[in-house]
This record gives sequence, C-alpha cells and structure tokens, in this order.
Amino acid sequence: MHGLLSALRLKTVALICMVMLSAGATAADVAGSVSFVIGDASLIGADGKATPVARGDAVNAGLTLATGATGHIHVRMIDGAFISVRPQSRLRIEDYRYDAATPANNRIKLVLEQGVARSITGRAGEASKETYRLNTPLAAIGIRGTDFVVQASADITRVTVQSGAVVMSPLSADCLASAIGPCKSAATRVLTAAMRNAYLELRSRSEVPLLVPAEKALESPNLLAPPRPEEPKVSTDRQSKAPAGVEPRDAVRQAAADVIKTRVDASQVPPAVVIEPPTVVVVEPPPLPPVVVIAAPPKFWGRWTDSGKPLLEGVPVDAEPVLLLDNQILFGENGRRNNFALPGSGTAAFKLAGSDAVIVNGSSTGLATVSSGSLAIDFSARRFDTALTVNSTGNAPVAIQSSGRVFADTGSFVNDDNTTGTKVLGALSKDSDQAGYLFQRILPSGTRIEGSTRWVR
Repeated sequence: MHGLLSALRLKTVALICMVMLSAGATAADVAGSVSFVIGDASLIGADGKATPVARGDAVNAGLTLATGATGHIHVRMIDGAFISVRPQSRLRIEDYRYDAATPANNRIKLVLEQGVARSITGRAGEASKETYRLNTPLAAIGIRGTDFVVQASADITRVTVQSGAVVMSPLSADCLASAIGPCKSAATRVLTAAMRNAYLELRSRSEVPLLVPAEKALESPNLLAPPRPEEPKVSTDRQSKAPAGVEPRDAVRQAAADVIKTRVDASQVPPAVVIEPPTVVVVEPPPLPPVVVIAAPPKFWGRWTDSGKPLLEGVPVDAEPVLLLDNQILFGENGRRNNFALPGSGTAAFKLAGSDAVIVNGSSTGLATVSSGSLAIDFSARRFDTALTVNSTGNAPVAIQSSGRVFADTGSFVNDDNTTGTKVLGALSKDSDQAGYLFQRILPSGTRIEGSTRWVR
C-alpha cells in the first residue's frame, strides 16, 4: 500500500512539473495583450483558425490580428510598445522578444499583410533599433525611436511619421524579407516627423520610395483609415525630439552664444556721435502723363494638355489646385478648405456637364469622348459611386466604374484601393452643388485612359 501511494505521489509531482513547464513555455511566447477592441475583429493562429478577440486576450508571437470593415484592435506589448490595427487590416506578429538585461537579444518582426496599422516603439525597439523590422508586401521599415502609421496592399505601401523617424527600403536581393532590422541600400529613404503629414510611397512598379509632401497628401494612411479616439494621442514631446544626428545641437549652442556676445558687446559701445544731416532741397519732378489702364484679358482654367485637345469650360476664374493625379491637376474654388462643410445627411445625383479624355497607347495619344456618366454622393455614409464610358475611334468603348470615400473636412473624394487599375480623385464645391474629378484606367494591354469631368446637380 505504501509503495502504491509513493508511486501516485511521484506521478502527481511529475504531472505538476509538466504543467508548470508547459505554462512557462506559453508565457515565454506572449508578446502582449489586447487593451481595446471594437467591431469585427479576430485572432488567427498559424493553423488558419480564427477566434473572436476580447479585451485582455493574450497575443502570442505567430498570431495574426485581423479586422473587418468596423474593426479596431489595440495591443499593449510586453515592453510597453503600442500597436493599433485599423479596419480591414491583417497584421502578423512574426517574432516579439524582449530582454531588458541584454538588449542584443531583443527581436521584433511584424508583417502588415494589408490595411493600416500604427506602431509606437517600446523599450525593446528604443534599446535595440537594429533588431526591429516591419515588413509589407513591398517594403521593409526600420525605426529610429518612432511613432508611425503604415498602409499596405499588394501594390502600394505608404508610411507617415508622427514622432522620430523611419527607414523604408524596397524588398529586393539587397533587402530580404527574412532579414531583421532596417535595410541599407541605394533605394533606402528616410522620413522624419519634421516632415509632418507628408508620407513615403512605394508602388509595385517603382524602384525607390517617393516623398509625397503634406499639401498633396490626400491618401495618407491617417486619412484612409482614421484612428479611434482611444488611441494614444501624439505626444508633443515626442514630436519635438528629433532622432540622433538629425539636429545640429552644436549650431544651436553657437547661435545662443552669439546672441549673448552681441548683447555684451552692445553694452560696451560708447555713445554714438550725432551728426546733423545737411539740408536737402527737394526738387519737384515734372508731372507724369496719365497712366493708361489696359484691361487684362479674361482668365480661364483647365488642365495642361497637348495643343488641339479640348479644355473644360464654365469654371470660375478664382480657382486653385485641389487634387493631383500623376500629370493631371484638378482646380477648385479659392479658400474651399477653410469654408467647406459637407452635408450631414441625404444623397445627391449629379449630371455630367463637361469632360475631356485621351487614350495613350505606347507613344501614340488620341482624343476620346465621355458618355453615359453618372455620379451619386451619399452624404450620410460619406461614400460616392460613379460610372462612365470612354469612346474613341478604332477602339471598343471602355466602361469605368468606381466607388470610395468622401472626406467631410475638405469635400475631396478618392476611390477604394480594391479597384484594380482604376484611380478616381475628385472634390465637391463649397455648396456641394458641383463636383469634378480626374480619372485614370490602365487596361491589361498597357493602354492608359485618363481624363477629367465636371458635374452639376
């Protein structure tokens, strides 16, 4: 009997040890925990199985955070870092290890497969920037102590910086997706928070990322997928703190020293000798002939194009550039951004009032016409839908259909990324009674169709 009890005790102790070891292995894989979740959101394991996510859930390395059209997931990482996954996005935590005692052991590898995500660096990234990497289908992004937002798809990657700086490089033989840390190649580009609201953009057919300045940043990740109010506010201190080696501190100190020296020297200068100016005799010039005012010719607006191609008519003279699509510019009313107010509800149907279009096939360019146009705006949902047909001699009619978002603060609108080969960028007038947009369609054959339209209610 005594031997039987001893055997049972040994089995019990062994079982407890196995459970403790198993629990320890699981804890070692924990990368963070969910601090906020709303809408359609799930965790996807390595086996592809999706489970609903709840606040407080552990997030392990190897899991994918996925959101639907209404979903947001916020994760607080084990080193204090923060990650936000915004709607219609997939972010995989490929590796996340934090060793406070030995920073060289830190490893952070994130993969944004699609959508928009925000990352605020924690203690692991700050201590060992060379072991941090965020991959997209096209690019590798490294950090320099950073708060940044990324948008990714199979065809494009955009990144904007809210604090610190990032390093973006196209994935290539010189920058492998399997590597860790920032890449360093001739195609590498740096973006800092000093370029506020600008973003780097890399397209699938581009060799290097391009800088899109703030005044043209109509497709910034923060505009395409705005943050929830529950996200951390952008810290003023973090904005003002530039990455190492960027600001010339010695020059700042020297400027301060020069100011002090100027003030000291000024106190030692003797009083200036006042010399009375000589009397000046003013000679009145002969009267000038009356100025003949020649009326300026009337001004018109349109987009640059080759001679012989029609321009849009009926557009106000006091127009300013509003949107840019490759080599096309859309003009609108002066001051529209300051005075614009989008209706909060209702819908509007617009009629095509003017248009022009061209078809570019290799080195050949031909005129085209636009017909069967429709444009509908849903002010409640802040969405638009449009369709038109482009006709040209010797070519079959091409139908263009697109839909997307309308931005309430500017009245501009842009099509969704899921419309392959089609771009639409437009804007509403201040009273929302007129609209205009630029469009572009690239056919599978490589033929490019582009043009502009004007609409009235």
